Amino acid sequence: MSRVVLLFLWCSVIVSSVRAQDVAVQHDSTTIHTGRLIGVASVYTIGTAATLYALNEVWYKNYERTGFHVRSDMKVWNQVDKFGHAYSTYSLAGPISDAYRWAGVDRKKSAIIGAGSSFIFLGIIEFLDAYSAQWGFSYGDMGANLIGSGMFLAQELAWEEQRIQLKYSYQPRKYDPYFKEWTDDIYGTSLSERMLKDYNAQTYWLSVSVHSFGVDWWPKWLNMALGYGGEDMYGAYFNSWKDANGKYYDANHIPRYRQIFLSPDINLAAINTKSKLLNTVLDRLTIKIPAPTIEFNTRGKVIFRPIYF
Repeated sequence: MSRVVLLFLWCSVIVSSVRAQDVAVQHDSTTIHTGRLIGVASVYTIGTAATLYALNEVWYKNYERTGFHVRSDMKVWNQVDKFGHAYSTYSLAGPISDAYRWAGVDRKKSAIIGAGSSFIFLGIIEFLDAYSAQWGFSYGDMGANLIGSGMFLAQELAWEEQRIQLKYSYQPRKYDPYFKEWTDDIYGTSLSERMLKDYNAQTYWLSVSVHSFGVDWWPKWLNMALGYGGEDMYGAYFNSWKDANGKYYDANHIPRYRQIFLSPDINLAAINTKSKLLNTVLDRLTIKIPAPTIEFNTRGKVIFRPIYF
């Protein structure tokens, strides 16, 4: 089971627990609701403990333990994985912050709690990596975690809104049948596994609300998004791989490259519905909406995609 899967399961527990009866964040609340506050804090504590226990049982205990050690991994997956770390802390900070606001904590304090909690949670996982022989403590991952949570907090404190949202999209990737055993081993076989583990298929976006920066004529619902991705990556560092049976795959003749994307996006936070719950969910939904996209890549090509996920 992927560690990222457990992260999002844990996040969903927090969101569902505080909105199970279609309650919305009390944006104008100045009164602490003790029962709600205890409930939110309990869910966070229990959810964190349960997730870390599950991670240990299904992941870490299957690998050799060692002393604390550092791993230098800034060059893996063309840094797409680092964007994934930043996205995780950013996406987690919002729902946690909303949960504490629902409990009556003011916006500034709840934003600090949300950002801090998401950073601490991902940081704990990083320390678990530090004692596993298979991985190690990564300053790059921790830096990316800090950027994601800090991006959320800075905007809440400065603007009380997320004018620049960190978003994710997935474009299914078809691989040469010759590499099927290899790619299935690395990226998994199900859609859910591929969405979380296939870095070739992931794109991470900075979705900017142009209207929020004083451009009054620009539609509130329309953002412009700048995306980053990588392609033809068949391994963390190199396009070669040895499976559990010792079979060696070599695709180093295929050059790895980076991609920059420019695309319009829908500002879901600007959409108001009759449901306060739905409005709150839209505020925190960090998924890039498919749209026409221009790709610039390090192979020197410019590609127009009529629709890109």
